[in-house]
Amino acid sequence: MDVLMTLGDGQAQFRFAIDTAAYQSLQRRTEWRWPAQDRLWNDPARQFTGKGNDEITLEGVILPAFRGGIGQIKAMRDLSDAALRDGSGARPLLLVTGYGDVLGEWVITGIEEEQPTIGPSGAPLEQRFRLTLAAYARDAA
Repeated sequence: MDVLMTLGDGQAQFRFAIDTAAYQSLQRRTEWRWPAQDRLWNDPARQFTGKGNDEITLEGVILPAFRGGIGQIKAMRDLSDAALRDGSGARPLLLVTGYGDVLGEWVITGIEEEQPTIGPSGAPLEQRFRLTLAAYARDAA
């Protein structure tokens, strides 16, 4: 199986792969905070106040009848809910690319699902998803 990316570790893990939930696009937005301070008779001054948000959005299409089955988006939601159910509190998830680049810890901030094609039993023949992740920064000890 060609794995594109894994989110989580151990048993609480989701694999984005060619045979299952393959994403067609990855968008990443990283911000740096440089707020402006207005000044009389001069251009605004800027001061660096730290790194801002770092977000990744994965968009993809699942064909449940082809491979992977209908429960893949539910598995994404379950991954985000897993820590809440075991009573340990929410926790970040390790994100690793298929080529071995460790991107660090991330949290799921949103999952959108669309079912544009429905089969005769009401089951989706096609599912589109958008998964939004935000980088998790641990406090320095």
